[in-house]
Formats: sequence, structure tokens, C-alpha cells
Amino acid sequence: MTNWQYTGKETEPDSKRRVNLGSAVVTEAGVRYRILKNEIGQILLDPVKSVPAYEAWVWENPDRIASIKRGIAEAEAGKVASINLPNFDEDEEA
Repeated sequence: MTNWQYTGKETEPDSKRRVNLGSAVVTEAGVRYRILKNEIGQILLDPVKSVPAYEAWVWENPDRIASIKRGIAEAEAGKVASINLPNFDEDEEA
């Protein structure tokens, strides 16, 4: 488990029970936080990136992820094939 470090900051909830983290937390765009709480009241903010519902099917199956990772590794290793596709003009009818 990662060691927790004191940020030198303290805060308290406002009247709507919101906690402002201010400069204690700096993250990249698109990061959200899963909130975990233990039996003694400590709160852990676990950074996560959400996946759009239409892409979730990929992440819900370990075989799909493994296949994608294999494909990426093969591409990085130069194991790619090229194919010649006909040059279709958008204005011409097939």
C-alpha cells in the first residue's frame, strides 16, 4: 500500500458538507475520484478515469483487453501488414 503524506493543508466541510481541497490535489483533466472511508473515519480519494458507456463493453471482458494489448504489442514490434484498398472517389457511385 502507498504511504500517505501530509499535505500541510487542513480544511473543513462548508454548510453544504462540501470539502474544498484547494491546491492540495492537482490532477489532469478528466480525472474523477472514488471516495473510500474506513471504520475510523479516514477518507481516501482514489483517482479514476470514467469510461463512456458505449466503450464499457471493452473493459468488461478481460479477453478483449488482452486481445487489444496483444495487438498493440504486435504493432509496436512492427508486426503489421499493409493492404491495398481501391481508391474510391466520394462523388462516384459504386
